[in-house]
Amino acid sequence: MAPRPSWFFVGFLILIIAVLAFLMGKGRASKTVDSMVMNNVLIQQIAELSSLEVRGNASIKSTNIADDGSLTDYLKKVFIERTVNITVPYVAKYGIDLNNQKITIEEENKQVYIVLPHPKLLSYELRLDKANAVSRKGLFESDNEEAYNKVMQKLYAQTREQLEKNTTFREQSKEKIRKIINDYYAPLNMKVHISFSDEIKSKVLEQTPQ
Repeated sequence: MAPRPSWFFVGFLILIIAVLAFLMGKGRASKTVDSMVMNNVLIQQIAELSSLEVRGNASIKSTNIADDGSLTDYLKKVFIERTVNITVPYVAKYGIDLNNQKITIEEENKQVYIVLPHPKLLSYELRLDKANAVSRKGLFESDNEEAYNKVMQKLYAQTREQLEKNTTFREQSKEKIRKIINDYYAPLNMKVHISFSDEIKSKVLEQTPQ
């Protein structure tokens, strides 16, 4: 009758198997964490989906009346006044445009350093279906669709330029992107440092000797 293996030997084998399973699991987990940290495509998708939506009203007034109280101005009001006040709701989106640009990700000692392109106005839409226009015209004036369209074009151009230069909305966009990316890395217990290209340029300019 063959001797039975000792309980010590059996226990030793179980211990070896448990250690190997732990190491293999740890290796797989480490690879998974590394993949999540350095997943450039996923960070791009997060950044692109983190756009900030802004809603407001765009207004413009166009008139050929000076309102200076003169007789000439009074006669113009009666016969040839062309005044229009237009208010149109708009929807604007701020975020990162990754066309011909890239995201830089570096990882060191449980810290992740990410450099993103600076946010900008990505889209701007006037809700013309909800426009509110109030007009006054003199006795000799008739409806002029071409003049109205020119006013609308001017309104669009002026408001878009204002939104493109709006630093408050760009900063809000940065904060939203930072929060969402930080939430992504939170389960990994990693410290995230997010910079934007315009901030880096500012720091370089500030440090340049005069």
